[in-house]
Order: sequence, then structure tokens, then C-alpha cells
Amino acid sequence: MLKALPRHTASIQNEEFALQSRDARLMDNQTHLRKDAGQVRLPLNVSNSVLLTVNQETPLGIVADRLQDQHYVVAINDSGKVTGIASRSQIEERLELRNRFERNRWEQMPLATLLSATFGDSRDSLSVDMQEIMACSPIAEDGRLFGLAIEEDIFVSWRRLETLFSAALSDSLTGLLSRLAYERRLSEEWCRASRTGSSVAVVIVDLDDFKRVNDTLGHPAGDLVLRSVACELEMSLRSYDVVARFGGDEFVALCLGCDPGQIVLPIERVLQGIAGLNLTFDECPIPVSASIGAAVRHDGFHASDPHDLFAAADECLYHAKASVESAWKVELGVQSGGLPEPVGRFSDSGSSAEAGNYPISPKPTDRSDDQRVTGDTS
Repeated sequence: MLKALPRHTASIQNEEFALQSRDARLMDNQTHLRKDAGQVRLPLNVSNSVLLTVNQETPLGIVADRLQDQHYVVAINDSGKVTGIASRSQIEERLELRNRFERNRWEQMPLATLLSATFGDSRDSLSVDMQEIMACSPIAEDGRLFGLAIEEDIFVSWRRLETLFSAALSDSLTGLLSRLAYERRLSEEWCRASRTGSSVAVVIVDLDDFKRVNDTLGHPAGDLVLRSVACELEMSLRSYDVVARFGGDEFVALCLGCDPGQIVLPIERVLQGIAGLNLTFDECPIPVSASIGAAVRHDGFHASDPHDLFAAADECLYHAKASVESAWKVELGVQSGGLPEPVGRFSDSGSSAEAGNYPISPKPTDRSDDQRVTGDTS
């Protein structure tokens, strides 16, 4: 007579059957992905007609002149180490802006400003010696080459990887850069300004009474406010300024190359743009306002660091929150007073910047919604 299996034994057998089925599916997928092993011949000397490699500090205008049929540009540092990859479309989009001032500015910007991800020191991560002939197994997906697998490493399509890098450095709710990406750019622009003698400004934008929106109308209404403010920030600032969501209801921007006193212009634009938002949720109007703290360093970079600049902007934000003025600023440098001062309530004078040397163009859109990964309304 057959004995009934104990319940836990039957469960184990079911799990083993499920694992076997899963392994079979994985094997099918492997058959689908991997093709027959073979060899790849690697030319040790690659001509620029196939691959363009330039120093990361090369101005984009020069990079564009060197581009022929290449779709990507490999950036290297002064030591010849690879630091990142930029696409042809990224370069062309910025050099074809309608605004002549911003177009000229982008021509002078270094290639490094377009790198979505920068590679660190590769001495410990590269374990494969360059050989003319290398055994490999192609990895295919739907008849298209996805990557190459060798004995000690896997090389994957950059087109697939760059979407992951963009997602990791973006805020899922607003599409802006994440705090991590902002901090990286601040450090890079700080080092660049110390070499070129240009200025770097940190502008912190903090929404007023944002918690009340979440508490009374709910988080979907708060999300609407955050997305709208993010869009307004990108429209109010220049295409080569850096805008990021720092966290919660706080945003941060890097304004590059501002002359003394010029930081007032983007501050006024941002305040006007946010105040002009006409938002409603479930037929309920949502008033939106913000406080701003800004700090600009014009020189003396070697005697300070990026964290000091952010701390100075944060102190100005504290003054703005505690006073009747919407924004405070401080300018740091040999010829600057170095004391926080109110910007004053914005007026129509901000529109005069349209004809000055602080014009703006819509920001290039390298990101897409499916690349955004982080964000909340806390």
C-alpha cells in the first residue's frame, strides 16, 4: 500500500521540481543569448576614423570639428586613462541651440561636462591584457550583439549601459540630477574653475510650507508641485547650469561663470517663475513660493573647498527663511565683501536680463522618464 508523503516532503519535492523548471528556462535563455564561441581580432592601433579619443578638457567646439562618422567620443585624462564616454547626439544638441550666446558658451565647455558617468582609476579593475587575437563568446539578444564574454570579464554594449548610468544619476520624480550627481559636478566644476579663473555659484531653493501641501492635499499634489518647480528651474536657468534635486522639497543649482553681482539675475528669474506657477489639484489651487540662498566664489579656490561654498549658500538660505526677503546671497573672493546680504523682493527688473549677457535656452533633454530612479515627497 502506498504511503502518503509527509507534507514537508511533498513541499520539498515541489520546490525541487520548480528549481529544475527554472534551470531549464535559464538554459533556454542561455541558448537564446549566447552563440558559439570564437575569436575576435583586435587591432592594436585604432584610427580616428573608427574611434575618436580626446582629452576630457577639450572644448566641445574642437571635439565637434574632429568628429567624422563616429557616434561616440572616448574621453581620457592627462595620464591617458579613460574617464568616460559621450555621444555625438549630446554634443550636437548643445552646439545647435538657437540662443547664440549659449551656443558659443557650449563650444567653450570641456567634454567632461557631458560625461554621464566618470570612470575611476582602472589599475585594479582591468585584468585582461590587450592581445591581437582573443577567444570570446558573443552574447546576442534577438539577433543583435549585446556583448562579448571572455574568460575573465564581460564587455557589454555601451548603449545599454548609458541608460543605467543616467538612471542612477537622476531623480525618478523630477528627472533632475540626483544629489550624488550634483556633488560630483560641484567637485569637477570647482577644480575646473581653480584652473581657468572662472566663478562657481551654489544656489539652494527651498519650497515654503511644502509639508502643508502633503498634509492637506496628499502626496500626489506634492509630487505635482515638485515636478512643476523642477521644470521651472530648468527653464529659468541656462542650459549649461546644473540643476538637481537635493532631497525632499529642496533643490540646488550650480551657476557657472557669473560675473560679480550677476547671480541676482538667475535668482530673480527663479523666484518669478515659481511665483507664476498656476497649479491646481482636484480643483483646489496650490500656492507655491520659495526661499533662496546663494553663494558665489570668484577666486581663492585653493584656500577653500566646495563644501564651504555650499555651507555659505545654506547660511544665506537660513537668513532668507528667517527674514521678509525671499533670497539672500554672498559673494566670496578677493574683491568681494564676503558678507550675506538680501537680494530683495523680485521685481520686473529681472526681465531686463533677457537682453543682457545672461540669456537662457531650453535645456537639452538627455534623460527620459524610464531612466529616473529615485525621488519622494518626504
